[in-house]
Amino acid sequence: MWEIAASDRIFAQVESAFTKHESHREPSVEFQIPGPSPWTHAQAWAQLAVDRPENTPLPPYTESLTPEPNTDHLSYALGVALGRFGPPSAPGILDPTTADLAHALQDGILFLDGESEQDNLGHAACDLLRATWDTHRPSETKRSSLREYLRLDFFSEVHRSMYENRPIHWPLSSSKRTFVAWINIHRWHAGTLRNLLANHLNPAKQGLEGQAADARKLRDSGDAKQIRAAEKRIAALDKALAELVEFIEEVSQCAEQGPPAVDAKAAKESKRERDAAYDPDLDDGVMVNSSALWPLLAPQWKDPKKWWKELAEAKGRKDYDWSHLAAKYFPERVDAKCQEDPSLGVAHGCFWKYHPARAYAWELRLQDEIGPEFTIDEADSDEARARFLAEQPNEAKELSDKEFKRRDAKRAKQQRASEGSLFDPEDGDDAGDGGDDEGDDAEDDE
Repeated sequence: MWEIAASDRIFAQVESAFTKHESHREPSVEFQIPGPSPWTHAQAWAQLAVDRPENTPLPPYTESLTPEPNTDHLSYALGVALGRFGPPSAPGILDPTTADLAHALQDGILFLDGESEQDNLGHAACDLLRATWDTHRPSETKRSSLREYLRLDFFSEVHRSMYENRPIHWPLSSSKRTFVAWINIHRWHAGTLRNLLANHLNPAKQGLEGQAADARKLRDSGDAKQIRAAEKRIAALDKALAELVEFIEEVSQCAEQGPPAVDAKAAKESKRERDAAYDPDLDDGVMVNSSALWPLLAPQWKDPKKWWKELAEAKGRKDYDWSHLAAKYFPERVDAKCQEDPSLGVAHGCFWKYHPARAYAWELRLQDEIGPEFTIDEADSDEARARFLAEQPNEAKELSDKEFKRRDAKRAKQQRASEGSLFDPEDGDDAGDGGDDEGDDAEDDE
């Protein structure tokens, strides 16, 4: 094997540089706070160190930092406001179930109103975000305000690519992006969309209606100049109101019923089977969870619409029926597949219900691997287990006998290995003979 002199020192230097790099890279699980990175220089130095002539010292290492873009600081500040990250005094990724989120916006929602600016960007939780815009405003942006930049550009220019099209903050948007609600997915709960409606969208609608009423009064009582200005303002307010009303209707539908079909053909062929409130499960992932909000994300992010179409159709490899969300909106289809596919039965908690023999075999195997008290627990699994043992005693005994035979063979194999005779040429049997090999899957027990 080719040995590299001082490899331990090279590795230690590279590891140190990478640790610092990851602490400044937002998508990393080690992220703390934005900052410059030594990673590019460290890699180049390591290559020189590896390629250096034999019997020569390591090249000197002097840390050289690549500056971070201004947008890293804006992204971090947005994450602080939404409660994903701690403030600079206590940085790092937060667990919303245990962290103190007093520094962050309620429900992880930043609502932006591009018409009247009656939103929560002025909240104290956004102090860092506003200050960061003043000090780290992207030089290339054409936007004159932070509100405008966050509504129109930040998702497409920064956040989506930073998270490789699996963003953690979602910009729910009206059709023209006049109204945008940034929501952190880690703080999402069953009432998030209802709170968006109650605390932000409906009050914004009432505010615009009030402004429109005031403008009409001014139009009806003012001079010619005031009338012209009032009519212009009324037209702008009416346009914004129409956009907001449509947005409210879409949010309400997604919150309480589910998304509409993506087109007329899909409405006939793959319409959702049941209305259900939106309540995401992080285990389903960004792709599946965002798909059920596609009308709200489409103004800025087209992929969720495509993903919803795939989920609704469930064809070929684009079948997401393993997900909780698919079971929520397509319960009959998913249940039928669970009856055919044990792995889906496991995913949806009906393994014992539809595949009791397989569940019993898996349970026996896992009791050997995890512990004798282990059980596969699902709704009514105790009753299903008792029923199987009572109604199919012979099959249960066969499965049990087969499992204990496998365990005996496994122990014998381990014993031979410990005695150094695993590959004894005098042994006429393969070391794994005498029972199922321990690598056999419990699926074969049915």
